[in-house]
Amino acid sequence: MSDLATADLMLRAAAVALATATAGAIAVHPRRNRAATWAAIVVGGMGAFLIASAPGAYRVLGPGALFFNAWCLANPAAVWMLARALFREDPPRIEPFAILAVIAWVMVAMMGDYGRFGMGPVGQVPEVALWMLVFGRVVGVALLLAACSLAVARWRADLVEQRRRARAAFVTVFGAMFVGLASSDLVFGTHGAPLEFLIAGHTALLVLALALLLYFVHGGLAELFSEPTSQHTPPALAVVRTDAVEAALAAQVIATMTERKLWKREGLSIAGLARELNTQEYRLRRAINRHLGYRNFNEFLHEYRLKEVTARLSDPGERNLPILSIALDCGYGSIGPFNHAFKARFGVTPTQFRNQQAFAQKSASQNVIR
Repeated sequence: MSDLATADLMLRAAAVALATATAGAIAVHPRRNRAATWAAIVVGGMGAFLIASAPGAYRVLGPGALFFNAWCLANPAAVWMLARALFREDPPRIEPFAILAVIAWVMVAMMGDYGRFGMGPVGQVPEVALWMLVFGRVVGVALLLAACSLAVARWRADLVEQRRRARAAFVTVFGAMFVGLASSDLVFGTHGAPLEFLIAGHTALLVLALALLLYFVHGGLAELFSEPTSQHTPPALAVVRTDAVEAALAAQVIATMTERKLWKREGLSIAGLARELNTQEYRLRRAINRHLGYRNFNEFLHEYRLKEVTARLSDPGERNLPILSIALDCGYGSIGPFNHAFKARFGVTPTQFRNQQAFAQKSASQNVIR
């Protein structure tokens, strides 16, 4: 065995050990949330990749190698789920068809992986194996890029400082390192990347696993992996915790938003509000997050806007006013985001809410007459 091959084997062993330890630490976190579960799967998938891609893995592990191969191939889907759990306030549930699609994709990718070495159902049809291999890698890269796009989206509206930093780290790790490893077959062909490239990639995985473990041990991931309070039951806007400068700024935010009704401005951003208050963005984020309890600036705006919307939908004098007109007047730029925010908060559409209020008012008036 050459010196480079020996070095690569040692790097793999160390990285697998660290990835396993990190995944285990995240998995047993006492207050873990959905993001922690997916993070444990993703970090464990790093170790699975190093095992499955090791020379002679199938010879040593036999059919057991299929498990690690399937895990590492499915890891881009887990990364995508991690991004949804981390960076969306209302991550949708996993649909059964999505699970079936991932299983089918992994099976096709595995047949292509083994087929290029003359193994499996398409081992004797190299052209088909090649196309299956390319399909698997392209889908994997697409999922990783989609996950990175979720991390970038709404970055400016995020009020949680640790999560904002996590977005940048997420894009760096999964947009560069993981995409590079996942696309190596597309770049270097079916024979795989040269050993020098693999050593560099495996060294990066080792450093990443070590950094994640140390960061987790020191409590750096506690806020990301702890279940937050529901975004649909935020604290009252008038409640401000006592904490000197930031508390004073939070009180100023409430007063300004209430008196000047800045929330009616379409496209109001954290930067725009900071200019109105003549303060820095990071101070404003801290004030709204730490003292008013909001994790996202859009949720903060929804609280004001939806309060006004429900009052107007309940007003008999505005019963004939189009719902779109009310939404636009309350700061929403279009009907789509408004409907989504309204139903997420109240569980019914604006039309259903208005009808319910009209029915309740009619019933109340009939009871008074009786």
